[in-house]
Amino acid sequence: MKRLAAKLVFVHRTLWQRGAAYRWAFLLGPPPLFGCAVVALAWSFVPPFAAHAPSAAQGSDAPWAHWNRPAVEDGQPFTEPPTAALPHSDASGRYGGLQTGWTGEIRPMSVDATMDVNVMGSVLGNFTLDQPTIPLARILDAGPPGGLFAGTARTFFVVRTAGLYAFSARLTRSGTQSANCLVRLGSRHHKMLRAIVLNAAGDAVLKFPATEFRLEPGVFLVLVAVGCWRGDHMLGSGEITLMVRHPGESVLKPVMADEVMRPVQH
Repeated sequence: MKRLAAKLVFVHRTLWQRGAAYRWAFLLGPPPLFGCAVVALAWSFVPPFAAHAPSAAQGSDAPWAHWNRPAVEDGQPFTEPPTAALPHSDASGRYGGLQTGWTGEIRPMSVDATMDVNVMGSVLGNFTLDQPTIPLARILDAGPPGGLFAGTARTFFVVRTAGLYAFSARLTRSGTQSANCLVRLGSRHHKMLRAIVLNAAGDAVLKFPATEFRLEPGVFLVLVAVGCWRGDHMLGSGEITLMVRHPGESVLKPVMADEVMRPVQH
């Protein structure tokens, strides 16, 4: 039994390191997706790194603010190596080959009677953002005209100083309609957050527990999945913000524009 467990751990670690599809499956969905991820290991959304750049709040304790997530993983703060070294910067401080923002996809989503959410691997659309926050309206515009779907986005968080960091997400809604919302957050090697908020008010501001990392200078891959729906249609009012606590700080703050970078598209 111990030998089998050791083999499973080795397989998981190897697939996680080599296959972006496997990482998305681990972050987004239930065990059946792992099989699809293994088949799709040739696909990768974290492209190789070139010599200079990677290529390619108040909360509420109201009764509706319920979320389901696994227990906080043991071993925090995690130690995770940089996804890549910091690219060279010019005189203005801008990094070569990178620009502010996120790269994202639209993926179909299913919700069963128990509110278990499955975000699937197929891609229905794409979008890019040149800003640090992710508006739900942008996801809605990039998605299909009907059905349930989620926006999945990735960025490279710029680590300039070694030390203890913490990451979380803040979902800010606007409008008058309540909604159910999915929020998931991960890194290249760790799952930070899997949350489903039921009947979130139209003016809700939702915050979630943070995950701590000890990081060295470089760029650090961050993955986000988000979507709000009511009945059988999506809602686009609100935005999600990556929250970060830097070394020496005591509270989480919204990530700054020069900290979230995506590869420049030519």
